[in-house]
Amino acid sequence: MLVLRRKVGESIVLAGVINISVLAVEGERVKIGISAPPDVSIVREELLRSVPETSSVQNTSPVQHR
Repeated sequence: MLVLRRKVGESIVLAGVINISVLAVEGERVKIGISAPPDVSIVREELLRSVPETSSVQNTSPVQHR
C-alpha cells in the first residue's frame, strides 16, 4: 500500500485519467473529490461488502460522478 500525505487543494492522479483531490478536512473526516472517465465505476467499499459474493465491481452500474 502506498501512503501519501496531501493537503487541502492537493491531488493524486491514477493511471493518468483518475484525479483524486482533497477538498476539505473536518476533524477526523476528509472530504475527497474524484474525477474519472464515464466508463470507470466509483463505488464506496462498504457498498461492495453488502453485495453478494457472486457479484463483481465490473457488474455494478457506474456511479454518476459528473
